[in-house]
Amino acid sequence: MYKILTLLFISLIFTSCTSKNSAFKYFEKDDIETKGIHYTKKIDILKDNEIDIIFWATYLNKIDKNISDSKKEVFLISVYFANADSQSMRKNEYKFLLNGIEAVLFEKVEEDNENFKSLMLKNHWGNYYLVKFDSLEDVNNLRLQLTNQKSSKAILDFEK
Repeated sequence: MYKILTLLFISLIFTSCTSKNSAFKYFEKDDIETKGIHYTKKIDILKDNEIDIIFWATYLNKIDKNISDSKKEVFLISVYFANADSQSMRKNEYKFLLNGIEAVLFEKVEEDNENFKSLMLKNHWGNYYLVKFDSLEDVNNLRLQLTNQKSSKAILDFEK
């Protein structure tokens, strides 16, 4: 009896510690998409207890060195303005800050872009942006902020 329990316990340890023990093994996801989910965060801005803005960000520096720029902090960001006439960041007067510093590059990414297609989280309503900031030295925590002049803001914290 003890021999059977010992063998069962040892086999359980070996099968649970293998690299194939992942929730993504049941889905058709590549390594970049799996890492993308790990380094993606989301927050909503509420107005009158209703969602006003949905803000997603993926920290690309942690995912793939070929996608990101080693001299910059790079994010793939999705923004959806729920009650706005336009989805444009400029028309809605929003901007991105990283630890209080404005972005050096801000460009819209189309949904059919092959470089980022596997990282886009199927948000067909909002827009995707590639946002780059100057590299922050001697900093372990990155605070990405979506803000406007009306003091409406959302903050996502990332580990560098």
